[in-house]
Amino acid sequence: MNRQTETASEPCLEIRNIRKSFGKATALQDVAFTVPRNSLTVLLGAAGAGKTTTLRIISGLDEPTSGSVLINGRDVGGLEPKDRDVAMMFDNLALYPNKSGYLNIANPLLIQGVPETEIRERVLGIAETLHIGRILDRLPGTMSGGEKQRIALGRALIRNPAIFLLDEPLSSLDAKLRIELRSELRRLQKESGKTFLLATPDYHEALAVADTVIMLQSGEVVQVDSPQTLYDRPAHRLTAEFIGSPLINILQGRISPGEPAKLEFFGFRLPLPPNLSTALAAASNGFDVGLRPENLSVTTPSSATSQGELVDIEPLGPRSVLTVRNDFGEARILVAAADFQGAEIGTTLAVKVDHPEKMLFFDGITGRSLKG
Repeated sequence: MNRQTETASEPCLEIRNIRKSFGKATALQDVAFTVPRNSLTVLLGAAGAGKTTTLRIISGLDEPTSGSVLINGRDVGGLEPKDRDVAMMFDNLALYPNKSGYLNIANPLLIQGVPETEIRERVLGIAETLHIGRILDRLPGTMSGGEKQRIALGRALIRNPAIFLLDEPLSSLDAKLRIELRSELRRLQKESGKTFLLATPDYHEALAVADTVIMLQSGEVVQVDSPQTLYDRPAHRLTAEFIGSPLINILQGRISPGEPAKLEFFGFRLPLPPNLSTALAAASNGFDVGLRPENLSVTTPSSATSQGELVDIEPLGPRSVLTVRNDFGEARILVAAADFQGAEIGTTLAVKVDHPEKMLFFDGITGRSLKG
């Protein structure tokens, strides 16, 4: 392999077994992942999962207890943030209140002593990309939240670092503007060919923009996959519960005795998945069945259905979520709202599994996915 090919295939960012402790508390435990060049990678996790700590360590604002950070193949441990070739944007934006939008964006170049003509050309180019030319002369105090967000993003993009680190950059915006800006962010990354690492607790945002999602839970990486794979084949029960709305159904399962053996859960008795029969039988801790609400439906009673009492109806515009309860637990079912406008609480409903091949199975204690 020649040097040019080797460099092109080298990841932009490599995190090697990062551990971070604050006193007796461990914030990150053996975190390891890579970020490919020219990609948009998302760190996804709930508050406290370790997303911001990871970004601060990459940027040099915090030092790891152990482990290393490599940017373009260079170990940057011990380097100051300004020497790491990264640009970071925090949710708090930190715009200069007494400087115009133009000067806020231009500030990194002014510090570097870039000639004014080049600064102007680059600022106007960024402003055109972000559609903020009309607010360049205004102070942040006169801007809307979305306008401030674009100015802050422009200030990060005006540089040409190896990687952009974005810490929940859209979380303070209202839902409509957040959707609009995440589409712009995705477009901007694709058109510029730059490398973005974005941290968010919002799985909608992650699935909408990411090439790859790194799932963090309690300071550990539990899965690195494409957004669709993360949804369809989560590696852990907590991931399955974190991603998706309405919430996935997690139902206790068992294998019934007899010939042939059956899969039993929520009153269902279904054929055992052939590729999973051995794994399920070997699950000494028992197992849970994960079934998303869109993979259940209401039907007429038969030997393949279960029954339960309708205990709740949650309208979601064109769809509604029905909650059905029986002796085995509760299950949520996503249905067309028009079909259940007259439904009454307390009614007994027959439920069927529409796509048995989409059932998920998790170890009853560890929560890890059981795979064939």
